[in-house]
Amino acid sequence: MLIRVEHATSYRYSEPVLATTQYLRMTPLSGRTQAVESWALTCPGATMTQWQDQYGNACHTLTVSKPVESLDIRVNGLVRTRDTSGVTGMAQSELPAMLYLRDTPYTVVTRAIRDFAGPFEAPAEKDRIQALHDIMLGIADEVVYRPGDTHVHTTGAEALEQGAGVCQDLAHIFCAACRALGIPARYVSGYLTQGLDHQAHAASHAWAEAFVDSLGWVGFDPTNRACPGESYIRTAVGLDYAEASPVRGVRAGGGVETMSVNVSFPNQQQAQ
Repeated sequence: MLIRVEHATSYRYSEPVLATTQYLRMTPLSGRTQAVESWALTCPGATMTQWQDQYGNACHTLTVSKPVESLDIRVNGLVRTRDTSGVTGMAQSELPAMLYLRDTPYTVVTRAIRDFAGPFEAPAEKDRIQALHDIMLGIADEVVYRPGDTHVHTTGAEALEQGAGVCQDLAHIFCAACRALGIPARYVSGYLTQGLDHQAHAASHAWAEAFVDSLGWVGFDPTNRACPGESYIRTAVGLDYAEASPVRGVRAGGGVETMSVNVSFPNQQQAQ
């Protein structure tokens, strides 16, 4: 599938921002599931420096050193995707999979996480892929997708206990449950162009990947009860949201911040 991405993130401030530094993970890389044909990331009035983080993500440091009352970060890109049944595989140079067994504040393994993961332990020894699918579906059954019930700092355990959350929360639960079973798992951020019902869907999205010895990394999206296919664009991976979020940083001044996001996929085409 050939997907054009137009993504605008706008920040407005109640008083001038004196200075700000933001870390952007909004640039996809070509790999087994996608080929980036063009990609432009801009922010008028800011300087940007490109670098690569420890997970291999393409990152930019955005710096504004003079007072501003707004910031507009824009993406315009063209990506050709392919359906690999969720299998991402392994990059040529990548951190050891065992690193992704680490707990983080978002994916801490609590008693509730262990109780949820426990029934999948024996099945995972016999057929890891089937058990991972069952974990994904189990999360979807236990946690209703409901915007507004959680916030950006909600942990996976908290979302599991309250039985509601958004894609970020469901991905954190999946990572925590896998790690409780000794299965490396990581958080993925990116874009989804259509939902489970195959209707047009324009949004930033989050899902997870688990490591399977015979395949490498395999994606699972509890929010949509599916392995990622050609409707998905991967932009960053990490242990959790904090390490793979599209925008994260600090500022001096600015007062109250208001953010708006608009994502669209004009002229989406099936790959020829």
